Amino acid sequence: MDTERKQIKILGLGVCGKGEAGFYMKKTLEEFKRLCDKTIIATNDATQAEIDLIEKYGFEHYEDNRVWGMKQPFIKSDLLAHAKDYNPDWIVALDMDEQFCPEVTREVLERLASTEEIGWYFMIVNLYGDDKHFAHDIGIKRFWNVRYYKYMPELGLQFQEKRLHCGIAPPYAYKFGWYAPYYINHRGLMTQGDRQRKTERYNKYDPDARYIPKQYYDDLKRELRPIPFNRKKLLEQLRDEKSCQPRITPKPWLNEEKKVEIPKQANTLIKGGGVIRI
Repeated sequence: MDTERKQIKILGLGVCGKGEAGFYMKKTLEEFKRLCDKTIIATNDATQAEIDLIEKYGFEHYEDNRVWGMKQPFIKSDLLAHAKDYNPDWIVALDMDEQFCPEVTREVLERLASTEEIGWYFMIVNLYGDDKHFAHDIGIKRFWNVRYYKYMPELGLQFQEKRLHCGIAPPYAYKFGWYAPYYINHRGLMTQGDRQRKTERYNKYDPDARYIPKQYYDDLKRELRPIPFNRKKLLEQLRDEKSCQPRITPKPWLNEEKKVEIPKQANTLIKGGGVIRI
C-alpha cells in the first residue's frame, strides 16, 4: 500500500435477511473483512444462523425487523445513520449475495478514494448457473451500480423513498458517481431456487412492476441462456472504456442542497469492447 497516501477509514454496511447464511452470505462477509476497517450489519427477520455467522467475523449488528418489501429505504437510511459515531471517510455497501472481483483490493479502494470523486459505480454481473457463466437478456442484464462512496452527511443520508429497488447508497453517490473499471459478482440469481425466491417476493410486494421494468420480473420466471464469463476480457474492456477513465471533476456538489434527487439508473451492456448505455 502507498505509505504516502492519506490513510482513510472504510466502513462496511449491509442488511442481512432470513436464511442468507445458507446461501452466499459468507462470501460477502469475507469482502467486508478484507476491505473494511469496521462493519455494521442490520439483521432483518434473520435467524440465529445469520447472527452466529456475523458474530464469527466480529462484526457489529443490530435488529431491524420492519417489513423489507415496504420499509426498505428507511431500514437502509437508519443503517447509514449508524455510521455517525465511527465517522468513516468512505463506505463499502454490499448485498449479502455480492462479491467484488479479486482485483478490487484495499489498495484499489484507497486509490479510488484519493481522487476527487465521491462515489464509484461498479459493473454488476449476474452469475447464472455457476460462477463460470452469467446472464444478459432483456430484463436481467449487466448494469452499473454504486457500491463505494464517500461519507458526506452534508449532502443528505436519506435513501430514495421507493419500497423496492431504492439503491444501496444515498442519492448523492448516484448523482455524482463515476465508473470504476471493475465488476461485482452477483450470485442472487444463480440458481432456479434463487430466482424463484425473488419471484415470490416481488409478486408479494410489487405485483404491478411499479419499481423496476416488468422485463426483469419476466426474466426471473424463464430460463435464460448462460453466457460463458470471460473475466479477463471484461476487465480489459472496462479498463479501455472511455467512461472508466479518470475525469477532471468540477465538484458540483459543493453548492448542492441536502436533498439530492437520484437519477434514473442506466443499464449497460458490453459489446464490441465498449460500454454502451441503453
